[in-house]
Amino acid sequence: MRTSLPANVDLKVQLPAGSASVIANSTQLHQLVTNLCSNAVQAMREGGTLSVALETVDTTEDCELSHGLLAAGYYVRLSVQDTGSGMPAPVLEHIFEPFFTTKELGHGTGLGLALVQGIVSELGGAIDVESQTGAGSAFHIYLPRSDADAIGTKKAAENLPKGTGQRVLLVEDEKPLMLLAEEMLATLGYEPAGFTRASDALDEFRADPSRLDAVLVDYLMPEMTGLELATRLRVVRADIPIVLMSGYEGPVLLHEAFSAGIDDVITKPLDLQQLAGAIARIQRRHVTNQ
Repeated sequence: MRTSLPANVDLKVQLPAGSASVIANSTQLHQLVTNLCSNAVQAMREGGTLSVALETVDTTEDCELSHGLLAAGYYVRLSVQDTGSGMPAPVLEHIFEPFFTTKELGHGTGLGLALVQGIVSELGGAIDVESQTGAGSAFHIYLPRSDADAIGTKKAAENLPKGTGQRVLLVEDEKPLMLLAEEMLATLGYEPAGFTRASDALDEFRADPSRLDAVLVDYLMPEMTGLELATRLRVVRADIPIVLMSGYEGPVLLHEAFSAGIDDVITKPLDLQQLAGAIARIQRRHVTNQ
């Protein structure tokens, strides 16, 4: 946003969230930030300060926000604040309704904030808005932290089936999700080898296929799908156990997966319990079939 701001608008940025991560589509997050910042700039026609902050927030109790309930948990909070005209309470109640706008004809469709709410809702988040006429507005977006979920479930892993150092080839094109899955596999007692490129993972497998005990692969990837990669892996070693990860589910996907020789299918975002169960199941089947 910095390069597109008017000359009379200053930008202040604070990003103490560090390496915290969320599971989301990058395009959605881009729309989220762009729409919130654009809305803030339009509220400062005479100029002002746009403040953007990203921080981690942990809540132990459910909280009632201005536009929804925030369940207890671990979150990343994106805050976008302006020093513009602000909004009276009656307007604040309707800002997320489609086609609702206070802008002049031809200066806005009223879909920007409705889109924001739709994205936040889809990601399992919540929104809090503070505004006062003449005193600017602040939008606080809470999105569930995926890294905190892994940390918080380490204790729960004590009662889950665990590995004994088996090597798992992990292929996930989104690096934050790959790192999260690596952490979860390590928590469960496996030795992960993570890759974001399917071709690199295939090269690693071909170099020494007997060194690996199982494969965990994403369904949708840019170079080749998880099913295509699984087929190529099986050409090298037919008995390698493979688990497919997918954000989609249903009988069609299951049919395609099992037809391609996939041993198990789990849904994303990853859950430690289902991951532990899937890896344990394919390991048992592999031992039984030997």
